[in-house]
Amino acid sequence: MSALCGPISYTVNRTIGAGSVVGTIQTDGTTGILGSGNILDWNLILDDGFGSFNNLGPLSGDNSKLLFLSTTNLTATVTQLLFNFGGPEGGVMFQNPYIGSSINYWCMQAGGAVCVPGSFTGEGLLVIFNTARQTSGYSGNEVIGTAAGVPEPASIGLIALGVTALLTRRAVARRKAVTA
Repeated sequence: MSALCGPISYTVNRTIGAGSVVGTIQTDGTTGILGSGNILDWNLILDDGFGSFNNLGPLSGDNSKLLFLSTTNLTATVTQLLFNFGGPEGGVMFQNPYIGSSINYWCMQAGGAVCVPGSFTGEGLLVIFNTARQTSGYSGNEVIGTAAGVPEPASIGLIALGVTALLTRRAVARRKAVTA
């Protein structure tokens, strides 16, 4: 696990049965295995296939909670946020207004950990105003979000070139000052 220079915002666009989860999850920039402390914020719109939770406002860090259940299954790279549905038993759940409220949640689980008791492995989505639960089973490592606004290598090269030019100019000015 290593920390980068700053937060990364991942765009989420998941289809779960007839429903979906769309929005963003922001991390502290850590790559590798993530824990709850690495998730800074989220803004997710849940749709159960019949109506959207957006009608009540988005599921966000301000009106919901995050639960990590003994998991090493959530990982990040600089470009992708992933969940290993085939990993050790564990799960991650975003729920409104609090964990255990049994309403308005998106969760991912490996084994029968969080979303649906039993041997189900995959994603679960529940939007309570329609009391519809949607699920999708998975067995491997799935991309659940892609980084928004990651600098391209060419942009990083231009920044490095600019810094080099400034340092060179400063060195030349110092030499002139010493010889004068």
